[in-house]
Amino acid sequence: MDAAEKKRKMIIGGVLVATVIAAALVEVDDEPEFHVPEALQSGRTAQDRAKKNESNAAQLDVSKLGQRKFSPVAGELFASTTWVPKRVVIDDHEEEQQAIRMAQAARASAPPAPTAPPLQFKYAGKAIADDETWVFLSQSGENLITKLGGEINDTYRLDSVNDDAITMTYLPLNIKQTLTINNQIAGTFR
Repeated sequence: MDAAEKKRKMIIGGVLVATVIAAALVEVDDEPEFHVPEALQSGRTAQDRAKKNESNAAQLDVSKLGQRKFSPVAGELFASTTWVPKRVVIDDHEEEQQAIRMAQAARASAPPAPTAPPLQFKYAGKAIADDETWVFLSQSGENLITKLGGEINDTYRLDSVNDDAITMTYLPLNIKQTLTINNQIAGTFR
């Protein structure tokens, strides 16, 4: 064996001895310490221990602990939950009053009935030919000609014409409207 190999074996052997010593010390320190209870140290027997337990039981009055009270609500693990309010029973007079209040509230909150827009026509004149009356109107610079029963822009229908007024029907709502005629402005063609 040469010197290098001898040195290596010495180091390995030293490390092995150090490991064994460390393991022995750790095992000695980790051993639990046992404490012997006073009852065993004083040499008491099983009969003495039984008497001591009986005296402890006599001191503990179980009836003073109280009884568990059963609650049926707490016992219903799978009870259903609803968010609908419970209906309140009302006598007939109150029910009538409530129905009236609800109807009034519905009427107050209902939107107003739709109405026809104001007439935007200006009377320009009329002509009677072959027992047909033709009316000349203007709207926003556009001249319109229609006869009795005829429609204007698929929105109005000409119902009647007399010397004082023209009666038209607003077709989307079927509402009759009147356009007054001022004979001083427009002439009459015959």
